[in-house]
Amino acid sequence: MKGKRPWPSTRAFRFRDGLAQGSRQVPGRRFLLTWALLGLLVVAVGCHEETEIATVSPELAAMDADIIILGGQQFVSQDGTTEVFVVYDTAFQWNDSVNVALRRMELVVYLEDGTERARVTANRGWLDQSTDQMVAQGNVVVVVPEDQRTIRTEELHYEPRTGQIWSDSAFVMEIPGQPPLRGVSFSSDLEFRNFQARGRRQ
Repeated sequence: MKGKRPWPSTRAFRFRDGLAQGSRQVPGRRFLLTWALLGLLVVAVGCHEETEIATVSPELAAMDADIIILGGQQFVSQDGTTEVFVVYDTAFQWNDSVNVALRRMELVVYLEDGTERARVTANRGWLDQSTDQMVAQGNVVVVVPEDQRTIRTEELHYEPRTGQIWSDSAFVMEIPGQPPLRGVSFSSDLEFRNFQARGRRQ
């Protein structure tokens, strides 16, 4: 898939001239710190109607992004077959970049028959919209339902065109009934038929 795609979301804010613009406009960044302390404001209109005012936390406002998306999901597919489903808490997008920064992400990889192959959770990550390559970072946990395999590392790369995953960070892999496998880095296909660990130790 080439170029940028629209990102579905519950709330999206586009920052221009000190305003967070979108379906709802909120005051500029200097007011966001105060709003974050108050949390989500709900203003009563009449006796039965309520209007929700969107707020942005100081952490999000500090990101120099053109668009901030709060809560959403994305399909990454090839040849019309869904291969990856990404759910994120927050996404940051820049007009001059194809990269999207994700926070609190979960990534589910499917095989061609729709079977869930692996589920990845991480504190944050990146998606290259021009190549669909992804990087998960921070407390990365990979769970493979077929054999209950679990891999823990601090960074994981995924290349959808070749179906390869790899990590250049230390990892621990656990399979029920087997001793844990530790190493300094690894690479593998999605079926784990060609799993290569470097600096391995048990």
